[in-house]
Amino acid sequence: MIYASDFAGVIADSGYGRKLGIIIMDKKNVKLLLSKSVEYFEVIDKSNKVIGKAPRDECHRKGLLHRAVHIMILNRKGEFLLQKRSKKKDLYSGWWTSSASGHVASGDDYDETAARELEEELGVKAKLKPMFVVVKNYKGEGKHDRERIKFYIGSHDGPFGINREEVDKVRFFTPKKINEMMKKEKFTPGTVSVLKELRKHPELLKRLSLS
Repeated sequence: MIYASDFAGVIADSGYGRKLGIIIMDKKNVKLLLSKSVEYFEVIDKSNKVIGKAPRDECHRKGLLHRAVHIMILNRKGEFLLQKRSKKKDLYSGWWTSSASGHVASGDDYDETAARELEEELGVKAKLKPMFVVVKNYKGEGKHDRERIKFYIGSHDGPFGINREEVDKVRFFTPKKINEMMKKEKFTPGTVSVLKELRKHPELLKRLSLS
C-alpha cells in the first residue's frame, strides 16, 4: 500500500480511506487517480520545433501552438465522410467536423495519431496519405485554439463502428453539398481551415476526381 499526500488535490473528496490526514493509496484510489490523468501536448513554434509541453486545457486557454491531425475519408463515389461530434464533447459539441481528428499527444507523431484516431472514432483502418499542413488560429467559445494540422485522406465505404463517446453520427456528402452546409451549419474551425486549404489545391481535387 502506498501513502501519498501529493495526490490529495485529486482525491480529497473521494471518500476513501484517510489516516492522520494522509491519503491511503489503495486500488480504488489508484483507479480514480488514473481517471483524472492529464493529457499533455507538445508546444511548438512556427517552424514545428518543440519548445515545451503543457496540459491540454492550458494549451487552449493560453493559445499555445500544438499539433493535431484531420482525416477525410472518401468513398468510391468521391463523397466526403463528415462526422457530427458527440454532445458529450467539451469543445464544439454537436458541430460537424472531418471524418476523424485529434490532438497529437506528447511523445507521439502525426502518422500514428492519425491511424489511432481513425480507428478509435470510426472503428476502421485505412491507408492514409498525408496531403498538406495548415495552421489554425481560432478565438471563440472562451478558447484560443492554435493548431498545426496535418491533413490526411483515405478511402473507405464503411460500415463504420462509431465511438458514441466521441461521435454522434457520420454521413457521406458531395463536395457541393458540404459547401452549402458550411453556410448554414456549424463546422469546427479546424475543418474549415482544412477545407479552405483544399480548395487552394486544384491539382489535389483533380487527382481525387473532385474538380
